[in-house]
Amino acid sequence: MTTLESQTINGLEDSEAEWNQLLSQSIDNNPFLTYEWLTTWWKYFGKGKELKIFTAENQGPVSLAIPIMYSKCKVLGSKRCKIEFVASGDSDYQGFLVTNFQKASRSVNHLIENIKEDSNDSDCIVFGDVPEDSVTARLLESVNENSSGTSRSTTSTCPYVPLPNNFGLYNQSLGSNMRRNLKIWEKQASKDYRVEFVKYAEIGNVKEAMKIFFDLHQKRQMAKGNCGVFSDSIKRSFHTDVAKAFAEKGWLGLFFLTFNDKPVSTVYSYEYNGKLYAYLCGFDPEYARYRPGHLAFKNLIKYGIGKKLRELDFLRGDEEYKSRWRAMVRNNFEFRIPKRGLRNKFYNWTTNGGSSYIHGLPVGYQRLFAKVL
Repeated sequence: MTTLESQTINGLEDSEAEWNQLLSQSIDNNPFLTYEWLTTWWKYFGKGKELKIFTAENQGPVSLAIPIMYSKCKVLGSKRCKIEFVASGDSDYQGFLVTNFQKASRSVNHLIENIKEDSNDSDCIVFGDVPEDSVTARLLESVNENSSGTSRSTTSTCPYVPLPNNFGLYNQSLGSNMRRNLKIWEKQASKDYRVEFVKYAEIGNVKEAMKIFFDLHQKRQMAKGNCGVFSDSIKRSFHTDVAKAFAEKGWLGLFFLTFNDKPVSTVYSYEYNGKLYAYLCGFDPEYARYRPGHLAFKNLIKYGIGKKLRELDFLRGDEEYKSRWRAMVRNNFEFRIPKRGLRNKFYNWTTNGGSSYIHGLPVGYQRLFAKVL
């Protein structure tokens, strides 16, 4: 087996066609693993970090690729190197690119060992937001079986709705109260306005449509007393660039519910690989009596069924409104793989729950632990 490493982001930027071809053949394939998402994220948030892509070849094409980043963090006064997936935090799903499971299963432990040995000042690899039903989870479970101290925990739930062949069938699966309420809200809205559900191109170009989306999302969050994701200008710029890149590929599912041509509700989603991924939504609280958010999601589900998509994925978070659509739930796992040695295992413990105990100790003991680390 030959192991190849790409040590700079330029290696990925120079390999767009190669990366996308590899992803198209990967068993785990979602929008957060695309070249467009990863390189755009790195453009805005990669400063001070190092990107590497570990790949495995086994007498043929690449069977396994692991995109990771190194960053510095401080634990109890000690600067350490953190190893995690690229775009951690903003990506709802993360994982490996796996084109051949059997070959990948024979290579994964060797590749993980290479990652461990690559950085002298790292203590632990943290692979977060791995879907429980993914091939990546299966491979990391095999690492878990062979690595002392490796742990797995559930970090988030991700509701999703399997889409049937027709909307009538799906509608009957909803609770009677939800069906009745949807009819009432639709009737009220249609009585007062001309109601339409449109895609972003009918609103304006991508940049203009994203500005409207940001505004509606922020209005809803501020009404709830939250600052909202898009109070941060860098986040707005990042998602605008993602939306532009995805629109060029036909992956942008940015929808608006309009009253007399005025956007009052929105869903920012990705239409990718036979699924809809609902990233964020929002609505104007001025029209809350019509439940425009619920009406938008009803229309989004109808759209997905009409396009013969397999699933509407609500992504991370167990917000109450998601359960109203008879959503099922999958979990995201976090796998922590410590390097060998008592010191590294102790570090892993302190960053995986044990630190709360240490911070409860007198300051002198905290300083002692910091020196040991």
